[in-house]
Amino acid sequence: MRTTYAVGVDVGGTRIAVGLVERKGRMLKEVRSLTPRDAGPFAIVDAIIDLISEVIAGVHPSEIAGIGMGLPAQIDFLKQTVEFCTNLPLAGVDMRSLIMSRVRYSVTIDNDGNCAGIGESRFGAAKGVRDFVMITLGTGVGGALFLDGEPYRGSRGLAAEIGHMVIRLDGPPCPCGGQGHIESYLGRPAIAAAGRDAAAGYSGRAIREQAGGDAERITAEDVVKAALAGDDEARRILLEAGDVLGEALVGVVNLLNPRLIVVGGGIGESCGFMVERAAEVIDERALAGRRDVRVVQAELGNDAGVLGAAALAFDEHDSREGLHR
Repeated sequence: MRTTYAVGVDVGGTRIAVGLVERKGRMLKEVRSLTPRDAGPFAIVDAIIDLISEVIAGVHPSEIAGIGMGLPAQIDFLKQTVEFCTNLPLAGVDMRSLIMSRVRYSVTIDNDGNCAGIGESRFGAAKGVRDFVMITLGTGVGGALFLDGEPYRGSRGLAAEIGHMVIRLDGPPCPCGGQGHIESYLGRPAIAAAGRDAAAGYSGRAIREQAGGDAERITAEDVVKAALAGDDEARRILLEAGDVLGEALVGVVNLLNPRLIVVGGGIGESCGFMVERAAEVIDERALAGRRDVRVVQAELGNDAGVLGAAALAFDEHDSREGLHR
C-alpha cells in the first residue's frame, strides 16, 4: 500500500527540525527546537520525540510510511548504527532503537549530508543531475556524493566525509581530534573564532556590534550578517573561507569529475559571494577538462535535510513493500 506521508527528522548541532512530508516533497507541517547538545543523548531523543508527536498529531498511523532521520554523524548505513559523532554526544548510541521504542513506525537513519543531498536531488538544485557532490556548511561540515543518481555510501556507509578531508597538515585542530581538516576552517565555531579575533581590533567593530558589543558572544551568524551589511572585515573572513572551500573542492573535482557541486547548510546558503569565490578557485586550479563543473547554492534552504530524510523513509517503506519509485 502506498502511504501518503513520511516524517523527516534533521538533527543538527544547533537545531532539530521535524516535518510531515508528502511523496512529492510538499511539507505540510514543520517544527523546530534547539538541540539540547549539552544535556546528553537521552535529552536529544526526548526533543526528537516531542517534535515528531507534534507533527503527526491528527494523522492516522496507516497514512505514515515511516520516519527518516539525518544525524551529524558517521553512520554505518547497513547496520543502522552511529559510529562516530563530532558535535553531539551520540557516538555509539543506538538512536534508531531508542526512537523506535517510543513510536510505532519504522525508523531509518543516515548521515545528515546524505539526507540533504537526497532532498536536493529529488526536489531542489540537483534535480535531474545523476553525478553531483553536496557539501553542507553548518556547525560542522558535511557532505554527500551521488553517482548515477544514488548516494555513494562506501563499504560501510561512511563515505563522503568531506569535512574531514585534510587541507593543511599543520592546520588548526578539528573537533574530531584531527588537524587541518576542512571543518577546522569552515564550521560555525571556526568562523566565529575568526570573527572574535577580528573584533579585537578597530576593523572588526561592525562584527562586534552584531553581537551587542560583546566580542566574546560573537557567532558565525554575526560574521555573516556583518558581511551581508557590507562590512569589509567580515567579507574578508568569509572570502578566505571561500578560498579554503575552493581549494578543497579542487581535489574533489579532479578525483570525481562531478557535473555539479551544491553548497548548503546555514553558512553556505546565506553567503553567495563565498560560494562564488570557491567556484573561481576551482576554475583557476582544477585540471583542464573538469572546469565546467557548476557550483551552486542549495535551493531548499533549511528544509533540505527534512525533505531528504522523509524521502529516505518513503524509499525504505516502498522497498519493504516491493513497490518502486
